[in-house]
Amino acid sequence: MNVKKPENILKLGKADISEIRKLIPRLSEKVWNLENSQKENKFKCFHHTQHIVFRFIEGNRNHRNFYSNPIWDVWQNQLLPIMDSVITKYNYENPVYPKVMLARLAANSVIDSHSDGAGSHPHTHKIHIPIQTNEKAHFFIRDEAFHLKKGIAYEVNNLVPHAVENHGSTDRIHLIFEVFNQENKLKIQ
Repeated sequence: MNVKKPENILKLGKADISEIRKLIPRLSEKVWNLENSQKENKFKCFHHTQHIVFRFIEGNRNHRNFYSNPIWDVWQNQLLPIMDSVITKYNYENPVYPKVMLARLAANSVIDSHSDGAGSHPHTHKIHIPIQTNEKAHFFIRDEAFHLKKGIAYEVNNLVPHAVENHGSTDRIHLIFEVFNQENKLKIQ
C-alpha cells in the first residue's frame, strides 16, 4: 500500500534530540568511517556524505524485508523514543522502521539532485530530523530551498528530485528514518 507523500516537505513538529546530541560527539572518525564503508547506499550523488546505517531495506526493494546492523542494538533505546514521538500524526497502530540512519554531510559539500525512485520508497514515509545544522545548509525539493531546523522533524517527498547544499563551515547531521504501518508478517534478519 502506497503512503501519501507531501507535496514537498511536511513539518511534523519538535523532536527531543537532547540525548542523541550528547551521543553524536562521542562517535569517533573511526566509527563513522567503518560504518560508512559497510553501507548499502553507496550512490555517487552522496559525495562527501557519511552514513551510520542502523537499519536498511534489502536492495531498497520490499519495505517489509529489512535488516538491522549490530550498531542498532546499541542505539535503538535512544532512537526509538524520538522516532515514535514524531510519527503520531500518522496514527499507526504498529509502526515499523525499516530504515534508520545518521547522515553526515561535510561542510562546504553537496548531495546531487536525485529521486529515491520505486521499490520500497512509495510505501514508506521518509523523515529527517536535523541534529546538527547551520544557516547555510539547505534541502531542495525540485528547485525550492528549505532550511530544516535543528530538533524539528520533517517528512520529505523523496520520490521527486531533491538535493542538499551545505555551504556552512560545520557538518550537517540528520537522523533519517522511514516508517510504515505493519499489516502483515515481516521478514527481519
